[in-house]
Amino acid sequence: MGSLIGHMRGRPPRARTATAAAAALWLTGCSHFLGPKATLGPGAIIRGRGLYNEVISATNNEQTLELIVCARYGEPFGLLSVTSVTANLHAAATTNAQFGVGPDANFQGNLVPLSLGLAYEENPTISYTPVQGQRYAKSFLSPVGVDLLVLLLGIERAPDQLLSILVKQVNGLQNPMYGSPAARAAFQDSIALLARLENAGQATWTSTAPAGSFALAIHDYAPANRATVGELLRRWGLPENLARGDRDIVLPVKLAWGNVTKPELNLQTRSVYDLIEIAATSVEVPPEHTALAPSDPGGEASSPLRGLLKIRNSATRPSGDLLVAVRHRGHWFYISEDDGPSKVAFRLLQTLVNMSLVEAAPQTIPSLTIPVAK
Repeated sequence: MGSLIGHMRGRPPRARTATAAAAALWLTGCSHFLGPKATLGPGAIIRGRGLYNEVISATNNEQTLELIVCARYGEPFGLLSVTSVTANLHAAATTNAQFGVGPDANFQGNLVPLSLGLAYEENPTISYTPVQGQRYAKSFLSPVGVDLLVLLLGIERAPDQLLSILVKQVNGLQNPMYGSPAARAAFQDSIALLARLENAGQATWTSTAPAGSFALAIHDYAPANRATVGELLRRWGLPENLARGDRDIVLPVKLAWGNVTKPELNLQTRSVYDLIEIAATSVEVPPEHTALAPSDPGGEASSPLRGLLKIRNSATRPSGDLLVAVRHRGHWFYISEDDGPSKVAFRLLQTLVNMSLVEAAPQTIPSLTIPVAK
């Protein structure tokens, strides 16, 4: 302010008055024009956070769908993990004043005494890291852990098919990725019995003592579902007298192979890589690409995702509401927004893929940095 006053000295009285008026309007009007000095700080977070999150989520969806489509075509595919998002905000204010020379009649009504301007610029920098190496391979190829499995199965609205997708064997009952439906009939029958109990609120996946242990608890099933519990135990190779007296049944869950020798559940889970391969069988391949895409060894009818995930194709960009769409080999592959079962299955795959990315590169947790203007 001192420099401004010094600059005013030596000017004619009229010029000093006009300059002082402009300075007064600027000093008093600036905070009103920009807001209470918070418009570019918290206001930028309000405007930017949701948008950045939406864009990152959309690109993650596209990357997962591209991964599934490439698997259907038997092609390799690389993954990128977002490591950081930095948004640099810059605001520049400008002022402009017009003054006339000579008689007032020459310019009266044609001048703008004072005009204010604000230029706002945002320069985002998004950093990606290729996911590769031993950590990546281990994360994608390792079976889903019991802890994560129980958490997923414990979701209140988890679909009945979730076990069919994540588990390939329980107490000796096989659920192969490929093969005829008869090959997994016994497994599917046991899952249908379990689903009946879960829908009735009589079967719960839970953690138990000691810490890190998990179990399936069957409870409050008598008298309506007593026969269902007995049949389920029999199919799992467990003694039916566990339900004697209608008592609660707690079956420890372990990652193990084959038949059981005591009351427990021996499970073998699938890896994220397995799940991507299964999802690839749900991709509709254009007739002209039949020679490019390897045939499904087991046929579409055998996929554990049959009826749960459908990835359609179109020669042109599909219209209407879409959950996600990607272009590959001149065709569009997409999931419709109104396809509820496919959205649930894709969300599961997306969750597991994202978790694998984080485990493969734990330092790549995204962060959004927005400087708050002073």
